[in-house]
Formats: sequence, structure tokens, C-alpha cells
Amino acid sequence: MFLKYLLKDLKETLTDIDIIILLFIGPIFLTLLFGGVYVNDYLEDIPIGVLDYDNSSTSRMIVQSFDENERFNIVKYPKTKKELKGLLDSKDIHMGLVIPNDFSKDITNIKAPKAVILVDGSNMVIGNNAYAHATNIIQTIASGTQIKILKAKGNLSDRAMSLAMPFKFTDRLLYDPKMTYINYLLLGFIAVFLQQVTLSGVGISVIKKGEKLAEKKTLKRLFSKVFSCGFFSVLSTFISVAIANKIFNIPIRGNLSLALLMSILFVLAISAPAIIIASILKDKVKYAQIAYMLSLPTFAGCGYIWTIDQLPKPLVFVTKLLWPLIYFARDFVEVLFKNLAFESVKDNLIQMGIYTVIWMIVAVIIFKKRFKVKKA
Repeated sequence: MFLKYLLKDLKETLTDIDIIILLFIGPIFLTLLFGGVYVNDYLEDIPIGVLDYDNSSTSRMIVQSFDENERFNIVKYPKTKKELKGLLDSKDIHMGLVIPNDFSKDITNIKAPKAVILVDGSNMVIGNNAYAHATNIIQTIASGTQIKILKAKGNLSDRAMSLAMPFKFTDRLLYDPKMTYINYLLLGFIAVFLQQVTLSGVGISVIKKGEKLAEKKTLKRLFSKVFSCGFFSVLSTFISVAIANKIFNIPIRGNLSLALLMSILFVLAISAPAIIIASILKDKVKYAQIAYMLSLPTFAGCGYIWTIDQLPKPLVFVTKLLWPLIYFARDFVEVLFKNLAFESVKDNLIQMGIYTVIWMIVAVIIFKKRFKVKKA
């Protein structure tokens, strides 16, 4: 009997243009859109301004190093600090470099002169990139210059090197050595797309067919509607993952079967609040407004952008109690990207299962009460 309802609902969903666009085409389109936004691995040609008061061979070497670096593009040479500040305020440049008078002379006399980097911190992505790479250039030049000065003052080469670099360390970045934005963000977005399309699809279907679903065999028919919506949303999710891999070159190292299991469980979990909200509102327009309003706060609070261990404990507790994305998004991405084993995500899957059972019982009770068929 359940299979009969499911086949019927799959057919109805497939022929409902609004729902199929939402469930199937929506995630694929959004993946292509967001992937296109972050298609460049890094920010390049960040416009900067240089104010060189010293105009020595050393200062010109520093300016040349910035000019030859692919991350920066020197577009302005202001004459005063006030002019440089004005360029930052007007966003003509995102970073300024100030080299003071007697810079080269003070280096020779080991007076530790200061070159100033002014970064527009109002844009975190640009600010962090500009500051990190500018600091790296300055430190590299400073170490090289210090070695030359020590050699000139009679230190032997090896001795000069050890004084300039008192210790060494090596680093190894795992999984994403280039630290690209697209690798970090796109799979997380795909997890949220699955949430949003399932939330909207299930909720709108419940509102459309509420009275009919409540007539008889409510539980079977309700779950049939959830599975029919979930089938298309999960299918489009994995097509989106394939797009991320084949078109945007995001490495997929993990177990797709485990990711599929997680997605199915998450569809069931997110269907519970979808049914509750839809049953309370019973209005498609209001429901759609609420559903899409929830996308940003639930993503912000799920521990993906800001890790769970750094979130306030009361917020984590409330989020785990009310919303299932916190059990899914980070683990889904890390299973695909880092090849996490089942043991690493088992606890969250169990908690998501408990969440689903409890809130689905609440959802069915509210649904039956709100869509109760009145006897003639």
C-alpha cells in the first residue's frame, strides 16, 4: 500500500512544474551560480597604492616585489598619507603601503625602520588575503636584507643565516593545500540547498494536499509525500556534487554511499519541522517566506562557517534541539571531501535519528489536528 502511494506521489511530483523546478532544477542552478562566483581559486590583482617617501634602491625593491606579485596590482602612487587614506575610503584601492623617509639608511644602521601596511578591513575576504600576502612579502624581504647586512658586517654566511632565522619549521596543509574558497564553501552550500528545497517542497506539498492526506492512512500518505519530495531533492543534490567535482574541480574523496545515507536521514529530519510549520501556517506564500528566511540563520548556527566548539554552548544546545542541519552539513562535506569514516559521523547520525523520531511524532500530531477532516 505504501509503495502504491509512493509511486503515485512520485508521478504527481514529476508533473508538478513548480515543485520539480524547486526540488530538481533549483539546487543544480544554484550550484552552477555559486560555483561560478568562486571559480577563481584566489583573489588576484588586488588594487593597492604605494607611498614611497624613501625612494631608495631598497624601497624600490620592495615596491617591485609587490608589483610582480600576482595577488597585487599597484594602481596608485599617492603623494601624501591623506591622499592614500582618501583612496582607501573611496575604495579605489584596498591596501596601501607606506615606506618612510631614511628607510634604507635606518636598515643599514640596524635601527629597525617600519614600513606600514594599511588594509581595508571592511571586507574580510579582501582584507585577510591582502594582509597575509603583504606580510609574507615584507617578512621575506626583511630576512634577506638582514642576512646581507650581517654578511657586510663580517658575519660568515652560515652564521648570518642562523642569526636571521633562529629556527625553521615545515608545514603541510592537508586536504586543501591551496586553501581555496570554492573548496571550503561550495559543498557546504549544496548541503544547505538540500535543506531549503526539501523544506520548501515538503511544506508546500503538505499545504496543497493537507486535507486529502488527513482523510485516511495519514501516516503512510504523509511519509509517501516526504519520500517523493526527498527522492528528487537528493537526486539533484548528488548531481550538484558531480558538478562541483567535474566542472569546478572540487576533489570528492569520500564514500558516496555514506553521503547518500546521511542525505536520506537528513531529508527525513528536515521534513519534521517542514510539516510542523506548514501545518501551523496553512498558507503557501507565508510558508515560503518563512522557509527561505530560515536559510541564513540555520546555516550560520549549524557549525559550518564557525565551528561548533567555538559557538556558545547554549546556542548549540538550542540548535540541536530545534534544527537538524547542525547534525548534517559539516559531516556531509567532510565525508565527501576528507573521506571521513562512518565511525567519525556515527554519533551525529544517531542524534539526528533521535531528533527525527521525536519531532516527526510532534509533526504528525500537529498535522492531524490542523488538517482534521470535519464530519458532515
